[in-house]
Amino acid sequence: MRIVSILLASFSLSALLQADVTRMLPPLDLGVLVPVQTVVTRSGFISSGPSIPSSYTASISKEKGLVSLDAELLEKKMASVLSHRYQAPGLVLARLSREWKPFDVPVDWEFKFQQSIPDELSANAFVRFSISSDGHEFGEWGYPVKCSQMVDVAVAKVPLNRGNLITPDLFSSSAMDALGSGANCVLSDARLNGYQVASNLKPGTVLKWNHLSKVTLVRKGQVVNVFASGKGIFVEMKGQAMEDGVEGSFVRVKNISSNREFQAKVLNENSVKVYF
Repeated sequence: MRIVSILLASFSLSALLQADVTRMLPPLDLGVLVPVQTVVTRSGFISSGPSIPSSYTASISKEKGLVSLDAELLEKKMASVLSHRYQAPGLVLARLSREWKPFDVPVDWEFKFQQSIPDELSANAFVRFSISSDGHEFGEWGYPVKCSQMVDVAVAKVPLNRGNLITPDLFSSSAMDALGSGANCVLSDARLNGYQVASNLKPGTVLKWNHLSKVTLVRKGQVVNVFASGKGIFVEMKGQAMEDGVEGSFVRVKNISSNREFQAKVLNENSVKVYF
């Protein structure tokens, strides 16, 4: 009983002290309290998100060295790769025939060409490719692509008659699509020595290869100079052409002394060459 009396007395004293203390403290003004801002930090041991998120704001893209791979950027890269692969003269342009969904990639992204059907620079092709950066591949795609190849072609400045020899001053140049309306056109810087007009042409006509024919330099029955060389030996003699020939073609020639026939390459109007 004594112990219980002591505990009750202690409890009463403690409650009295707490009551006295609270009367001595001023009341709290909750209106002046400021909320505490908390920051969540990421542990270095926690795996980060994807290396390239699906979307970023423009400001973050600059900080991270990212660019938006949209259709325009992809088409420029594709055109450059196709031009190099097929050694195409002029300016090659490529345009995707299906919608492309842009996404962010590092500035050092790579376009990896895989296949083109057909395997040539064509107005319409199906191109397979992949996009990667620093060993990481973002995916593979196959897209129908429309291509253009803008080149400078020869255009007649004056009327041309059949049989006229081709000289550069007879033509101007104009840009055309070699894969479209400019197909089979003669480039403005083409070497046309030994060619003549095969049909009458009006001013403004775009010159095509079927408008031209090679000039006959050697005619059947003509006596020509024959040059023979090989194995350190050089021989010059006279021969008779047995058929017509143009520059660079091979014709049958008869040795006037022995009547022996052989093949010779036409060099110019009076000369042919034999290789042995």
